[in-house]
Amino acid sequence: MSSPRTRGFALPAAIGGLVIVGVLVTGGFYMARQEVRIGVATEHAAMARNLAQSAINNVLVNETSSLTSLATWDTTTLVDTVTVGITRVSATRLTARLFYLDSEAEITQGGAMWAGATRRVGLITRLNTANISPPAALTTQGSLKYGGNSEIHGIDEIPDGSNGGLANWGSYCDPSTLTDKPGLLINDTSNINWNGNRNKIEGNMTGTPIFDEDTTITTESLTTFGDLTWDDMIAIADIKINGSPSGAIGPSVSGGTCDTSIDTNWGDPLDPLSPCFLYFPIIYINNSSQFILNSGYGQGILMIEDDVKVNGGFEFYGPVFIKGQLWTNGSGGHFWGGVVAANVSLDENVVLGNAVITYSSCAIERALLNNSSLTKIRPLAMRSWIDLTNVAN
Repeated sequence: MSSPRTRGFALPAAIGGLVIVGVLVTGGFYMARQEVRIGVATEHAAMARNLAQSAINNVLVNETSSLTSLATWDTTTLVDTVTVGITRVSATRLTARLFYLDSEAEITQGGAMWAGATRRVGLITRLNTANISPPAALTTQGSLKYGGNSEIHGIDEIPDGSNGGLANWGSYCDPSTLTDKPGLLINDTSNINWNGNRNKIEGNMTGTPIFDEDTTITTESLTTFGDLTWDDMIAIADIKINGSPSGAIGPSVSGGTCDTSIDTNWGDPLDPLSPCFLYFPIIYINNSSQFILNSGYGQGILMIEDDVKVNGGFEFYGPVFIKGQLWTNGSGGHFWGGVVAANVSLDENVVLGNAVITYSSCAIERALLNNSSLTKIRPLAMRSWIDLTNVAN
């Protein structure tokens, strides 16, 4: 028989035990819930960071043209929605070749309870492009007949509507980067035929110097583009023409977009509002006989397998490489960038009439930077990436 002092102890003890068990169970559930929340939050944070980085990678691979169309210090924002969230990449052009990418990603999956994780990363990138740059306004080997009212200018110029050119790119090129070149570079200056009036002809030339000699010039050196060979360039050419183009050279727009399927569409250097203004194709012409250019205009990189004759007011902006002979007469043609006539047959190149050849690093650079086959955006080698998650906008 229990004593009066211990009677009724079992009930409080049981209740106390239940309270303790309840606290332990509640604590266990709370800790488990916190672990789940921490785990999901950690997973979503990592997912957001990976998504932000993935968005930057997508810009590097697919948005070169969007970035190269920006003026210095201009910014564009690229928004993308994927299964797990939304990304926003703000791209700012710092210089002609440097860009800053600011990428923020937000996770939207998981409903109201789990969605909302965000991460932000930044990356400094640079445009890397092929080493394609004619060493003079006109570079050749063998014999050259030069005269008439033709002009060769090695003074580096931005197309501005002068010297017979119609394009005005003053706001698209940096004048501080101009570097003058020789007007004429040939393997042997004694092979220049001045067509009877050297003093008058030299008066139509500019450059540093107006003409120069490089005895190391060979056909191979004139048809090699840094690490790329002539055949490498053919393989990535945007336009390949066997024989002659199907019509007059000029831009083609269909449905508000640049129609790049037309072999006579070599971009539009004249109209900044044209959908073809940023189209700079690599054009390869495999002509079994002399290729003739009478009129029209284009831009990009022009490669001609054999001879070319320019009769009319044809205009081209960008480097021109000719494996055979160059002939100009009549109203000639206007070339902004640089012309290389490899002249593999070593017959006489002829620059007569009213031809104008002007060295322009601006035209060369635009032709390279706006061709995705030759130019890629890549992170700087060191200290280019930063986590900006905790940095206030």
